Amino acid sequence: MAILAEEIVEEWLNRQGYFTIRGVKLGVQEIDLLAIKICDDHVDCRHIEVTASIRPVTYITDVPKAIQIEKGRKPKSTKERTEQELRIGIQEWVEK
Repeated sequence: MAILAEEIVEEWLNRQGYFTIRGVKLGVQEIDLLAIKICDDHVDCRHIEVTASIRPVTYITDVPKAIQIEKGRKPKSTKERTEQELRIGIQEWVEK
């Protein structure tokens, strides 16, 4: 399933004009996709991790710390999140 999902994302990136490399090794880690696009005034580089599930039952990121404290929600709660909660959770994940 993971390889198929990566192929779909890679195809989409290629159609958007990106040159892609799959499976770049970094020590014991691996980048799913590295995408590069040369634009008029800059080079757009993207590191992309792909995840897919037939039956998604969770979020990739935790509930933001402030929401956990304020509303007493567990970090892995599957309760629907607002767009703002998702943005904050993603930012915390990136910083981590």
